Amino acid sequence: MRITLISVFLLFSVAVFSQNNNTKSPYTRYGYGKLADASSIAQRGMGGIGYGLRNPQFINALNPASYSAVDSMTFMFEAGVSGQIGWYNDNGIRGVKPNAGLEYVALQLPLAKGLGVGIGLEPVSYVGYQFIDTINNIYSGQGGLQKLSASLAYRLDNRFSVGANVGYVYGDIIHTGFFSSDNPLRWPDSLRLKGFTYTLGMQYRHDLGKSREIVVGAVYSPKITMNSSAISDEISNNANVACQMPETFGLGFTYHQNHQLTAGADAQYQRWADAQYYGKTDSLSNRLKINAGVEYIPNAFSNNFLGRIRYRAGAYFTDSYIIDKNGSKFNEYGVTAGFGIPLVDRRSFINLSFEYSRIAPQKTISLQENYFKFTLSYTFNELWFFKRKLQ
Repeated sequence: MRITLISVFLLFSVAVFSQNNNTKSPYTRYGYGKLADASSIAQRGMGGIGYGLRNPQFINALNPASYSAVDSMTFMFEAGVSGQIGWYNDNGIRGVKPNAGLEYVALQLPLAKGLGVGIGLEPVSYVGYQFIDTINNIYSGQGGLQKLSASLAYRLDNRFSVGANVGYVYGDIIHTGFFSSDNPLRWPDSLRLKGFTYTLGMQYRHDLGKSREIVVGAVYSPKITMNSSAISDEISNNANVACQMPETFGLGFTYHQNHQLTAGADAQYQRWADAQYYGKTDSLSNRLKINAGVEYIPNAFSNNFLGRIRYRAGAYFTDSYIIDKNGSKFNEYGVTAGFGIPLVDRRSFINLSFEYSRIAPQKTISLQENYFKFTLSYTFNELWFFKRKLQ
């Protein structure tokens, strides 16, 4: 019964994601839009780290090898939502844009000891904007890409785990312009995409003694070509255009001490300059992202509620994969904070995260954007595979 209800919820989520719009940023008019954060809400409180993170109390989609850390007796389900307010300054033109939406849904369960599986639905990119230029031409965009994925992980021994993820990426990106003149002209520019992505991951755990350990993790995704069709001001009919997702490398670590402290950092490098967009490779640029974060638990086994709360903080930096019409890339800087609030069963959690970010071009100062984002998730963790003696 519970699996049926969750299956229905996942199907409902597919419909919601098809209409979901988690951004109103002018920057999303380039490329595939703003790239989504694939980390869970708990991880976002720690700056978005995840490659070296092994925690059986939440789902980590950044490294498929982490699914082998699942408790052999439990089933986990997690859903996240967000609210955001952004404000921008474009040559003296200021605006404030609030928005909200569903972030992701995911589940994780064990198949055998040391063998875990996960299924998730998450955004890949967001497109959402509307602005008017100095001669009253109106430009708008909507849509984005989503990914439905499945992961499988196996713990080879007490130290080494491997995992793989297969994802199906799909979505529509639509740009529209309305030109105000003596003969008004409205044009659509739409792109429909679908294709499969693949990610391999590994994690290695090393004991440092006295309840201390370090976990190193790495992931790799090859470049893939998506099936695509486009209609634009240059293409009158449906036509196939070459669109690709980039080769991606990720490396990170976490340090754990005495069930209280977790600290770590990640680095991700994406070779977007080699990936085609509309059959060309001159509009995208290689992207580097660096994350760092920490979590502190005063006493995870205490009867004191405040002592069991997870306190989190982090920061990140990334440059953009897109190049604007002025030949400029964008830098984004962000700081995060969050809390993990345990529920009565001490296995399920409410996770909260808060994020402040600033986005600005590297070469020009024409458009600057700041936003504050609030995210919340519910992590359901139950002993589904435990056979009770008394029914």
